[in-house]
Amino acid sequence: MIQRPRVGHIDFINCLPLSYAWNCDAYADGLEIVRATPAELNQAVVEERLEASPVSSIIYARKSENLLLLPDVSISAAGALKSILLVAKRPIDELCQSRIALTAKSATSHCLLKIILHQAYRATPDYFISAQGLAEGVLDTAEAVLLIGDDALHAYYHRSAELYYYDIGAEWKKLTGLMMVYAVWVVNRDFALAQPEMIRRIAKCIHGGFAYGLQNLSAAAASLQGQKDFSIEQIVEYIGLLNYKLTDEHQAALLTYYQMANELNLIDRVPKIQFAQV
Repeated sequence: MIQRPRVGHIDFINCLPLSYAWNCDAYADGLEIVRATPAELNQAVVEERLEASPVSSIIYARKSENLLLLPDVSISAAGALKSILLVAKRPIDELCQSRIALTAKSATSHCLLKIILHQAYRATPDYFISAQGLAEGVLDTAEAVLLIGDDALHAYYHRSAELYYYDIGAEWKKLTGLMMVYAVWVVNRDFALAQPEMIRRIAKCIHGGFAYGLQNLSAAAASLQGQKDFSIEQIVEYIGLLNYKLTDEHQAALLTYYQMANELNLIDRVPKIQFAQV
């Protein structure tokens, strides 16, 4: 029997409330925390190297036969959020057949951009994965680049007058009128069925950790001073754009995203929303 379940964690600012709680040794008791990028955690969950983790929401659709959702936790936003950003050398409606670089750090944002460009702009660009950012010269070989997380926030707060910036959360809201669920927390289905007490412990640590971090948000933001290139006010403002629930409204938005991804053959089927018992 596993004594300390392995639980993934993203050290991006969008998970700061939970990071703060866990860094203070509050709410992480009994867990082995594995810190990595969203893409690395996606792969680790699929390969069953983690019992639970946040994953890009598209990963649940692709692997739902092996996964269950943890109730009432996500990373979502009802519009612009600054951290899913398309940076382009020309206006978005002129990107029809351009080369667009996609961040190597996530998966949901790739599908989201493809849906938006296809549905809203009738664009069919040539997409490719790149580990380069703006500072490394990614726009030397592409007309636009999709950035996420702290990279996107940095680009947002250090905009160049020569480039165009599109908040993909705002574009999704404009297209559908819905919020967007970017990440969900999942557990290995077999593990959840075999060890329900562990799942309850994991859920308690995550829900309690987020509540603690949000109640102490200014202190959490201050704890990043010297580590991130953002002010405390910018961090607090950004966290305020996010929503960490997974209500019926979130689930309806998530299923709309899955339906549109399925119509573009980005996923094989629209999954059922199935939760672990906690």
